[in-house]
Amino acid sequence: MAGFKRLMSEIMQAREREEFTDFVLICGSERFPVHKVIVCSQSKVLRAACSKPFREAVSGEYEIAEQSPAMVRRMIDYFYRGNYNDGNGPRLPLDFCDEKPNCSNDNELPALCIHARMFALADMYQVEGLRNLAVTKYGEELNQGPSIKDILDSIPDVYQLTPSSVRTLRDKAVLALRLQLERGKRPRQPSAGNAAPSGNDMGGAGEAFMDAYSELATESPEFLKDLLSSYIRNPLLGHCPHCGGSGQLRPTEALQMKCLACGKGGARSAY
Repeated sequence: MAGFKRLMSEIMQAREREEFTDFVLICGSERFPVHKVIVCSQSKVLRAACSKPFREAVSGEYEIAEQSPAMVRRMIDYFYRGNYNDGNGPRLPLDFCDEKPNCSNDNELPALCIHARMFALADMYQVEGLRNLAVTKYGEELNQGPSIKDILDSIPDVYQLTPSSVRTLRDKAVLALRLQLERGKRPRQPSAGNAAPSGNDMGGAGEAFMDAYSELATESPEFLKDLLSSYIRNPLLGHCPHCGGSGQLRPTEALQMKCLACGKGGARSAY
């Protein structure tokens, strides 16, 4: 294993020095010299472009349109490292995030947006390992308890950059938002001397969701449809001690918190 890591490190350094590179990925004004055997062995699309009588096979160049150089750079890092910068370190400025959909109004690109865009890029170029990695990173980021705003910011990327048949990230996003909304529905506890909270006091969760509702209804109506369908099909979710494991959510019913997957009672609420 140590020898393999050393070999990949040397190949990566050769790429950075542009030694023995025989192919160029072009994105916007940036050019990324790479080794054909490295990138084509992992991307079915690039492999086809280089092995069939297409102009890319003759020119030795492949243009990746409608993507940001930052995302292409991450894909290349995956080709050579098996990983990519997931945004938990220094965040990218929005200068790298200028194509539609606009994922944030802040000065940073949220990690959920990065993973959603990497998933879409991997799906487009058929890089199965990168797809799986992006799904894992997206799920791990959701497990960290991001704000409703961060989840909503990633929805246009999840829904507009991948076909409707690809539901991997969509299902994760819908479930994560359901959990956040249910937690936000809990009324705040009144402090000493204050009146009891009203039924409309949902903390910031309800307000944050409603602020983004109109924009999502226009840009990503499929998400709102999926969210409503999730509530209709499974009004209650819970953790079943019999079949669901410690972290897996199951549809339940209110009476005795019955798990609808195994039929036994005693499930505890997910909220």
